Amino acid sequence: MIKIGQIGAGYWGPNVANSFKSTGRADVTWICDLNPASRDAFKKRHPNIKTTERFADVLEDASVDAVAVVTPTNTHFRIAKAALEAGKHVLVEKPITTIVAEAAELVELAAKKNLILMVGHVFQYNASILALKELIANGELGAINYLNFVRTNLGPVRTDVNALWDLVSHDAYIMTDLLDAEPVAVSALGQAYLNDTVEDVIFATFTFAGGAMAHVHASWLNPRKTRQITAIGAKKMVLWDDLNTDQPIQIYDKRVEQPSMDQLEGTYLEYKTMVVDGGTTTPNIELNQPLQSECEHFLDCVETGAAPRSDGSNGMAVVRALKAAEKSMENGGVLTEIG
Repeated sequence: MIKIGQIGAGYWGPNVANSFKSTGRADVTWICDLNPASRDAFKKRHPNIKTTERFADVLEDASVDAVAVVTPTNTHFRIAKAALEAGKHVLVEKPITTIVAEAAELVELAAKKNLILMVGHVFQYNASILALKELIANGELGAINYLNFVRTNLGPVRTDVNALWDLVSHDAYIMTDLLDAEPVAVSALGQAYLNDTVEDVIFATFTFAGGAMAHVHASWLNPRKTRQITAIGAKKMVLWDDLNTDQPIQIYDKRVEQPSMDQLEGTYLEYKTMVVDGGTTTPNIELNQPLQSECEHFLDCVETGAAPRSDGSNGMAVVRALKAAEKSMENGGVLTEIG
């Protein structure tokens, strides 16, 4: 049984702790949080758990194998670094940090100490996202022209980070995973309507070396909760809808076949018939609990020493992309290289 010390018991904390418990392979022995009410709530549900407001108490416990960092983004680096220095494996929520140099330092430290450093990129463990990745990887869609992401809801509104770091961070790692490549440039705009210095709506377009684009609309100021990805390939198109639990993926056998110029004749109406519509199919996907699968994967890596799918380098790539998007926003949306 792997023993976990969890730092953070707020909004997302109970989900992480319950997911580790559900694996049947881990025991969350410590909960550390500055809020006494959050600690007391955990204690009522799990009487045997130890609670503290000092994360040093967790790190000093030799029986703790790994630390889960479920705290505000601006604390990730300090806590994750201390945990690695104490010889603990680390699962840190996304984004790993908001500074590239800090992410690089954590990656280097984990490698030096031969410890697992994994980032909570939960959608990389979502069964329907994995199915979409397989469709792209096996060539069924053809070359990907572009991806369109929509991630909106009315709340929860944050003040520690803006919608770029809170929401677009998900889509940044998903697009990188789906295309098996990092974006090379980005143009982004954002506006703060609820809090003067915290952008609550983001529009960002990432470009890739092969010519593909990925556009993201992310906001917590929207009347509808939406989590969708549209993938446009040269052969087929796909809509992924996380809220459609019956048919999360719909494959459209649609494309435009362009003949050579010497074949173009007749009316515009006749030309329109070159749009191919072969209908829609919905593959059968056995849905999972992504967060539990993420925790299972972390435990596997701790036990075997294997590199996580969402390792520190993966997390650092996301930080690079978001920092460039942040710079683009500061400069009025100018196209900004990612590097």
